[in-house]
Amino acid sequence: MVILNDPLRESPHSPFRLNQILLLKNLLLSISIFYFSCLSSDALELNRADQKTEEGIRHLKVPGFGEDGRIAWELHANEVNFEEEGIYEAFDLVLKTLTGFNQSNAKSKKGLFEPGSGKAWGESMLEVEGKGFTAEGKRWLWRNKIEKGDQLIAFQEKGKVMFKETLLLDEREGKKKEGVRKDDLSFKTLTEAEYIEVLELSPTRNRFLLERNVVVSSEDLKISCDWMEILFDKDLNQTSPLKSLGKISKIHARGKVSMIQKGRSSFADELSINTTKGEAVLQGNARVEDQDYGIAKGDEIILEKGTRRAKVVGVEGNRPSLQLPEIPNFGFPN
Repeated sequence: MVILNDPLRESPHSPFRLNQILLLKNLLLSISIFYFSCLSSDALELNRADQKTEEGIRHLKVPGFGEDGRIAWELHANEVNFEEEGIYEAFDLVLKTLTGFNQSNAKSKKGLFEPGSGKAWGESMLEVEGKGFTAEGKRWLWRNKIEKGDQLIAFQEKGKVMFKETLLLDEREGKKKEGVRKDDLSFKTLTEAEYIEVLELSPTRNRFLLERNVVVSSEDLKISCDWMEILFDKDLNQTSPLKSLGKISKIHARGKVSMIQKGRSSFADELSINTTKGEAVLQGNARVEDQDYGIAKGDEIILEKGTRRAKVVGVEGNRPSLQLPEIPNFGFPN
């Protein structure tokens, strides 16, 4: 508790009274910042008064609260200016998400934020450091909560995401992949697209959505397509479930899909990878070109993890086919 002496008992121009006034002003400013996310009328009146200053507010921290009353996110900024009703311009901002699947720190040189609705956006580069992934991109958007989930982060220009999880479909690991960040070899998968979206669907499931000119590179594997969804699932029974992003459970790709592996190229209209089952399913104009076993075509082709086997499925009017290379031995693959 702060106890102030009665300033009316002092001389109007005494240093003591001036110090009391400054202390009171700072106290009111601190209170207004703490309740900033609620946008109370008292805080708004004080903010409008500060808006008249040339430099705005410096070294601001704005907390955001979840439905349970706990702090869900914090926004730190070196300087904040007032744009319009409820919208503020922040410089050297740091956005921290403290709850849920996507706990992360995001940094940008400049952005706008609307604390009343838990929203921030900007044109400059946003760099995100998360648990098990990093992301960056321009023309970004952050929302604390939307209808489909929580902690939305989206990039509409020069978007990249790197995962510590690998997309390997075979059992070989440990090779250095071109394009993966050199200063941290633990990041095994690089994704790039014109639009990238990160969203917490539930406490145990996270989604990465990529659209337009999608390229995903992992060890001995490269996938390109028009649209892709990557799902991460987390086991809450693990020893430290909050310290990781979880494991890739499913990948779904659509539109001119190509998947390049060592010695094998696959093409289809759609691709589904189930890491739990250890299989990849190519659907629609599916074709697999294997340097050892020839070319397989069909409406659906199933590839098994850790083997060179391909199960070809046809439909009525479109029989599967297999073109074998000229090899002396027709034995089945191991």
